[in-house]
Amino acid sequence: MGVKISGTVLNSENNEPIALAKIRLEVQDKEIGTLFFTDEHGYYEFKSDQDNVGQTLIYTIEKDGFEEKTFSTVIDKAEIQKKFLLRETEALKEKFALLRGFVYGIIIVGAIFAILIAGLIGSTPVAEYEKNITVGLNDKISINVTIDKKWDWMPFVNPNWELQSEEQWMQFDRSEGQESGTVQVTLLTPDFQFSPGKREVTFSLINTKLDFIDFVDLKFFADVMAINLNVEEEKKRPKLDIKVEPTFEDPQKFRISMKNVGDGAPWWTLRSDKNWIELWNGSERYDSNKRRFDDGEVYFKINMSNIEEENRIVEGSITLGYNNDGKDVIHIFVCKKASSFEINSTIESWYLPDYYGETVMEPSIPNICSA
Repeated sequence: MGVKISGTVLNSENNEPIALAKIRLEVQDKEIGTLFFTDEHGYYEFKSDQDNVGQTLIYTIEKDGFEEKTFSTVIDKAEIQKKFLLRETEALKEKFALLRGFVYGIIIVGAIFAILIAGLIGSTPVAEYEKNITVGLNDKISINVTIDKKWDWMPFVNPNWELQSEEQWMQFDRSEGQESGTVQVTLLTPDFQFSPGKREVTFSLINTKLDFIDFVDLKFFADVMAINLNVEEEKKRPKLDIKVEPTFEDPQKFRISMKNVGDGAPWWTLRSDKNWIELWNGSERYDSNKRRFDDGEVYFKINMSNIEEENRIVEGSITLGYNNDGKDVIHIFVCKKASSFEINSTIESWYLPDYYGETVMEPSIPNICSA
């Protein structure tokens, strides 16, 4: 019993017949017959007198401009019909080119992402500083904090860093910068904030952005820096000498000068109790909520428009508070007249640790506002 093998070969894109497609037939890995081709209708036919039922038949179809097609089947009957669809190789090239471009895009995006992540990690600022410090109460000590990027071998990224602390008793000589640098950190230990013993103080080091992506303004990689303080029992005693004097440019403006004549670092603030006493720090209003720790000057002005009554002495005060419960009170007396004014002040000072058992006299009203 012989076998007949026939069918068609068509273009997979539009089902048009493919003429002169080369067909090779193999049975049990042996080629049978000779090469033959499809006609103008894409039709092919092969007849053999050999009995090949039960054997494996392999088709191979080739055509220039199309992919090669291979199909395997078992001959289970005397006549086998098979239709083949071939894809044009140009279409395949376009698809392969698209796939290759996609793969390349993934590789490029991955490489950029890897460089960005490496840049983020490599530019993370790290700080080197003395972490264990012994200090006394009401003392001031400065340490150097060296800030550098994590990976020195990445020359194209630098840390844009920022230092932050919520405590007024921790001061930075500069709080932000670009590239590596050294910052002087000053620690004060006022007795109303500290007591003898061990204490950990912290501040934050933040990487603000990368210098090669200026359009991004982010704050990330915030690290907590810790300093271990050993506060000794020794208690230094700042004492502020206060001086009040008028200024030449404005008869209603007075200068308050503070100078530490004691030991240790002062930590002071001023506060007035009347709205007609205005405190100024240079050209800005003085902020009584922020303490200072140095010798300095503050101005106060008498705002006559806030004094309602004329020909009567009004009294107000400015309180200077500092370490060890030290206190100075500037008593201010003002008499507003119809065409002029008079101002008088007295300073009352006491230092509470030495104050017990003493009598503090009320300030006497000066002889002003006379006719």
